[in-house]
This record gives sequence, structure tokens and C-alpha cells, in this order.
Amino acid sequence: MFGSCVLNKVLACLLLVLLLPLSVWAQAQQATVVIDGALVYQDADFDAPVISTLKLGGVYSISTKKKGPFYKIRLKPGYTGWISDTDIKPGVIKITAPEKTKPEEKRKKPFFATRYRGLVLQYTNYMEDTLGKERTDGLLFYGAKFNGFNTMFTGEIYTDANILFFFGAPSYYQDYTKRSADGFIFIADFLLQTVMPQGKNMLFYYGFGPMFKYSHFNLDVPSGASNVSYSADDMSLGAVFDLGTAVRMGDWSLRGDVKYYWERTQYLAFGLSFSHDF
Repeated sequence: MFGSCVLNKVLACLLLVLLLPLSVWAQAQQATVVIDGALVYQDADFDAPVISTLKLGGVYSISTKKKGPFYKIRLKPGYTGWISDTDIKPGVIKITAPEKTKPEEKRKKPFFATRYRGLVLQYTNYMEDTLGKERTDGLLFYGAKFNGFNTMFTGEIYTDANILFFFGAPSYYQDYTKRSADGFIFIADFLLQTVMPQGKNMLFYYGFGPMFKYSHFNLDVPSGASNVSYSADDMSLGAVFDLGTAVRMGDWSLRGDVKYYWERTQYLAFGLSFSHDF
């Protein structure tokens, strides 16, 4: 009898654990998203991180009570957030397709949820361990930038990818060999970023990720009364960290950031990009 009593208590506890989530959401109600690109926040605070965006007409379960101007919303089982009461309305509402408007009249996506691609200039305090010691030179790289949601991965992952080139050779090679040098440096970096919206048209961000560097230089090195020509190639993997801000101007975005590269050597870079949404 004692064993039967213990078993009954265990079953009762299991039943309570299983039914508790259901009882909580039994207090919920169905609601319809009334604004395309509605933001879902991590907490009931407009300054909290945005964790998702919702499409117009989507139907979700929300709490019956509000916390300030926010409803708690269930995006999927076990995944909840907070949404403004102006972006969602209780009840299943039939959303009619909006009439076609002129391009300038279309409602823009939130800056946070918009993807961009464009050109980037980056001044890099490049450092290399070569010719017997660490040497540095300020180099101007240029290339392409892609950033936003659904650029490299599908889903609510904000990424920033850069492909950068410098054509030529750092000045310390010419200073050492007293001969001109040429070649190129290629850098590719990819960052997972945390974005903090600051109003409709401004945001701050920071992130980290992997980077790859490849360099090739053609050098003439004095050897007695003659010169010896050879190629210097180097390839390395490392990490990159960044911190920056962005502003939106119509369909364009201007971004500025500071990067810290960590590979065989460590060096800073300052970037400026001008991108168009897509």
C-alpha cells in the first residue's frame, strides 16, 4: 500500500507538470498581427532586444492581460516574447490585401529587419610578423558588405559579411629591401551581430565571428651585388570583433564601425560602408 501511495503522488506530480503550461495558456486568446514587420521584443520594453518580426495577418496566441503597452505572445511552443498592443489585435481578423500604392507610399520595413548590400572602405592598421619582427602599416582596403537578416542564413539571425582587398604591398617591404614591391591582401570576415534599435532610422550593433586572410607579395631582396626575387605568401585564420552604428536615409544605409582582428598578430580597423536595401 505504501508503494501504491508513492506511485500515485509521482503520477500526480507528472500530471501537474504536463498540465501547468496548458493551464497558463488556457488564459490566452487568439490575436491577429495588424502591421507588417511587427517587432517582437525579448522583454516588455521598447529598448529590449528584438527577437523576431511578424508578417501582416499572422494569427498567434497572446496573453489576455497586458504588461504596460505589451502583450505576451507565443511564437511557437516554448518560444515567447512581447509585442506592442498597437501591432496586434485580439481576435481572428480578416486582413484584406492593401491596394497597390506608389513606391514612395509603401510602408518600409523596420530598419532592424532590412537587408543591405553595398560598398565598404576600411582603414586597417595592418600588422604582420615578417622580416624578423612585427611590422605595421596603415592600409586602405575596399570591397563589398552584406548585412541583415536572411543574408547568409535563413531565419532570425543578423549577420554581417565583408570581402576586402588591398592591392600593393605594405611600405615596410620597400623600406627594408630598398626595392619596390607589389602584391595583394585579401580579407574575408563574417560576424554574428546583436542589434540595438535606437528609433526608426538608427541602430547600434556589436558582434564577433571568424576571419580569413591571404596575402601574396613579390619582393626583390638584395643579396650581395645582386637581387634575389621571390614570392611571399601567407594564409591565416582568426577572429574579428566589431562595434558600430548605422543610420538609414531612404533606401540607403550608412554604417561606421571599429574592428579588432585577432590572428597571428592583432590590429584595429575602421570601416565605413554605403549600402542599398534588397
